[in-house]
Amino acid sequence: MNVQLVGFDKFSIEIRDHINKICARLLDKYKKMFDEKSIKAFKLSADKLRERGDHSLFEIKCYLETSHGLFYAVHSDWKVLDAVERVEEEILKQIIEKKERLKGGKK
Repeated sequence: MNVQLVGFDKFSIEIRDHINKICARLLDKYKKMFDEKSIKAFKLSADKLRERGDHSLFEIKCYLETSHGLFYAVHSDWKVLDAVERVEEEILKQIIEKKERLKGGKK
């Protein structure tokens, strides 16, 4: 499995540790629903969109490529951790929907 975290090097160690925990939590939830071997790649990237005073607006993109399909989410927020948590929620929602479709016999 290829895991990439891009653009987070400018954040504090505490924030990066928290982001790593969020990513690990998401991947663990995926592994409980599907086989770990079905994960091909995971990428989480952060881009600074603009600055206002001493605050920055960040765009977080998350890609989870699996043998069951590509799960993708984007969210922007002034607080990077809030944006990361929102993309985690969106990806998890997509994973659950995919699991339900597969249970129902649909792909």
